[in-house]
Amino acid sequence: MAEIRPGADEGKILAAMQGAVFENGGEYPANDFIIGSGADALLCRHKAGRRKLDASDQITLEFAGTCRHYHAALMRTVVVGEPGTRHLELYAAAREALEAVEAVMRPGNVFGDVFDAHAAAMDAHGLMQHRLNACGYSLGARFAPSWMDWPMFYRGNKAEIRPNMTLFAHMILADSATGTAMTLGRTYLTTEGDPEPLSKLSLDLPVVR
Repeated sequence: MAEIRPGADEGKILAAMQGAVFENGGEYPANDFIIGSGADALLCRHKAGRRKLDASDQITLEFAGTCRHYHAALMRTVVVGEPGTRHLELYAAAREALEAVEAVMRPGNVFGDVFDAHAAAMDAHGLMQHRLNACGYSLGARFAPSWMDWPMFYRGNKAEIRPNMTLFAHMILADSATGTAMTLGRTYLTTEGDPEPLSKLSLDLPVVR
């Protein structure tokens, strides 16, 4: 976050993210870190090329702490400058959806229940056309090209949620009509009850003015 400001180069932000992992004893991740600003904040995929942030901008980041090839992923869209009305609307929906997901991410439910909670929360805000048809997946000791593991959160998936699973839930909204992105995601360890977040990072909307 310290590197994110108007005029900042995506390359320096990316270097700081990966450098923090190395400095704290981590390794290369199985996935490329995802970084995209401006219109590319909606992409939510790795891409070639870097740009500098404008005075009013948005930047989406998906990255992971990695230790001995075990991963704990995070996802955020950071607003540079004053957040617009659409950013605030999408953030509110994403936060509500993540909280709904947390409420069902426990033994006795299945992976499809997690997706349904995500979809219901976003659809209640009229955002069905802007959300994805999956909202996360399992994590573990993985190697390139992907840190993703099975099972995944999608409609109808009957895989059971059990204690001691490491699960990444990502709320992703891409409003192409207005060019607005919003993401909110973190990794959890399932327990007999409430899932345990594996990050201390706040869920508040990150804004850099």
